[in-house]
Amino acid sequence: SLPGTTSHGSSHRAPQVPRAREEPRCVSWHVVGTEGLWTPSGCTRVGGGTFHSICACTHFSTFAILMAIRPVAESFALVVVTYVGMSVSLLCLFLAIVTFLLCRSLWSISVTLHLQLSICLFT
Repeated sequence: SLPGTTSHGSSHRAPQVPRAREEPRCVSWHVVGTEGLWTPSGCTRVGGGTFHSICACTHFSTFAILMAIRPVAESFALVVVTYVGMSVSLLCLFLAIVTFLLCRSLWSISVTLHLQLSICLFT
């Protein structure tokens, strides 16, 4: 390891048919305001083989090894499933909170803890 760097290793799957410019890239998560993005700044791949990589970075952060070289398009079906799933989950969580609050016969320390956890998850 070079002075002032941190090294980490990760396993990854090799592409079935390697194409031009499709090699593993060491990246770290960079937050800008309320948005975040993967950036190769400060990270380099210093070793590894077909199924693993060793990266050296000049900072501590959340690290990853990216294999895609172009943006991945979002699927409309995946977006719909995500929003429907989140809506149903929030509705069920809200109903659980209402049930915990209105059914006084259920009150116990366990129910109180579940109520507080449900409120934290809902917010």
